[in-house]
Amino acid sequence: MARRTKATAALPLALPAELTIYTVGELHPQWLAWLQQGAANTPAEVQAAAVEQVDGAGLQLLLSLARAVSESGRALRVRAPSGVLWAGCQALGLGDWLQGHAAEGKPA
Repeated sequence: MARRTKATAALPLALPAELTIYTVGELHPQWLAWLQQGAANTPAEVQAAAVEQVDGAGLQLLLSLARAVSESGRALRVRAPSGVLWAGCQALGLGDWLQGHAAEGKPA
């Protein structure tokens, strides 16, 4: 089996169905480990279609990930954000932030 090195691009991070205060404690270390796998100067891709529940704590964790990605010199791309994720971002004044990071734009 081939070993993954830091020079290879990480697979996209799939956000879970529940991105809430109840899951952020276990997600945080997983996301940090995922972030360390990515190659410098390559976008960090997050698949967000599965998000069915989101709250302020979940969005705070997502923003924390975006900051860590930026500090590593990479760009964050959010692929296929669910309607629930869009609504949560809009409710907290983060709609423009998500629009700027969404690879496909707003859902129909």
